[in-house]
Amino acid sequence: GEATLTNTDVFINVWEQVQKSGRYLDFEWTVKVDADAVLVPSRLKQHIAGLRPPANRAIYLKNNAMDAGLGNNGFLGAVEVFSKIAVQIYFDNYHDCKTTLGLNAGEDGFFKGCMDAIGVGFMTDPALFKPDISAGACIAKEHAAFHPLKQPVDWQCCLDILNGHHHNVVYGHCDLGYKLHLK
Repeated sequence: GEATLTNTDVFINVWEQVQKSGRYLDFEWTVKVDADAVLVPSRLKQHIAGLRPPANRAIYLKNNAMDAGLGNNGFLGAVEVFSKIAVQIYFDNYHDCKTTLGLNAGEDGFFKGCMDAIGVGFMTDPALFKPDISAGACIAKEHAAFHPLKQPVDWQCCLDILNGHHHNVVYGHCDLGYKLHLK
């Protein structure tokens, strides 16, 4: 959508904060998840293990099997997964990517283009997530993430479903059966 085309600089700034903190160095993988996505970390860990990625390699995960145009050639920005070495190579080169690629491709287009340009390899997990606006999709045990869940009630509904609570989801609308209290 249009918002995607204007968010690249914001995400670059967030990644600069990740670099400054250095916490990513404590982990083999770094994951960026949009606020309107629900991620199941244990499932993501299983997905990564199932791919059997080679150790100490610069890798990012293509995360969907949608049509190349709709699925941004397999890399949608809702859930981005990078190996530690891929992140380090990105930090060494992102200024060149900004200059060469510009900021008009959207955040996911920029990161995919940058990773490809700087020689980071990829592995494909077509079941990592499948975009679906219905919280009812959260019943699909083969996915590690669910997106886009724009409304708090849908996000909560997904979380409840993942925790084994049944909800009536009709035409994408979830009836929690209780009132959601937001502050």
